[in-house]
Formats: sequence, C-alpha cells, structure tokens
Amino acid sequence: MLHIQATFGYSAAGGSTDDPRERVITQKMPGLVAQRLYAARDAGASQDEQERILAEGLREHYFKDNGRRARGLGVELNDIAWMDVEL
Repeated sequence: MLHIQATFGYSAAGGSTDDPRERVITQKMPGLVAQRLYAARDAGASQDEQERILAEGLREHYFKDNGRRARGLGVELNDIAWMDVEL
C-alpha cells in the first residue's frame, strides 16, 4: 500500500488540463511496481529514475484505473511532500 502527498504534472489529449496538482493518494500497488523500484535502487538508479517508476505505477493503477479510463494520460511526479509504504 502506498500513501503519498505529492505534486503531479499531467499531459493528455487536447481539451484537458495539464496544470500540476497536489494530491494525497492511498493506493494499493501491485508487487511488480515494488519489484521495479527495488531493482532500480539496487542497480544504483537515481532518485529521479525511481520517481519515474513510481509515477508510471501510479499512472497505470490510480489515474488510469488499470486501463479503464484516461487513455493517453501522462503523469509526472514533480514533488513529494511525504510518502509511506506498507508492505
């Protein structure tokens, strides 16, 4: 389970907003996201790279609801205020 307060930037199809927004999110994340994060960390990935992996996971599982909405949405993690991970 991921708990995070962060500012997210968005890109999407025309007619939608791309204004950055701060959100507080609690989201159950699949093990694959955690595996990618741990593998990146163990390989010496930068914080920016790890944040990109986290943003991709949130995009797919929170914002796009596993492909059920927001087709074509891009999500960028701009600033993390705080984060907590439950295993």
